[in-house]
Amino acid sequence: MIKAKIEIYVVRGGEFSVTPSVGELRIGEDSFSVKYYLEGDECVLEVRGGTIRQRRSGNISIDMTFREGERTECRLEEGGRTFVGPVFTRVLGYSLTDDGCTVTLDYTLGEEGETTEMVFSAKALGSTGL
Repeated sequence: MIKAKIEIYVVRGGEFSVTPSVGELRIGEDSFSVKYYLEGDECVLEVRGGTIRQRRSGNISIDMTFREGERTECRLEEGGRTFVGPVFTRVLGYSLTDDGCTVTLDYTLGEEGETTEMVFSAKALGSTGL
């Protein structure tokens, strides 16, 4: 695993935000994943083949799957309530280098079709062993 500096750039509804974190990049044979924390919640972004899965567990639980050109599902649990809505992924891209990884998504969420553009980057801080 590789310790990494995380930056999540998001444009949604005309608003831009940058969220920093620190996490761990794990590289598999045909996949990679990044584990990090947001507001005390554990998050995992996993890339395998042409599919990206984003999970968050804690006060807010989210499970989203992205496949370019496909409609998938977002499951959100908060305060004992569960919401399920559609996700349509317009653009999905990713790269993995010796320095880290970058994931790019452009998708619409919910029946309202709110557009989100996201660039997720994890840059290596140093190796903690394999």
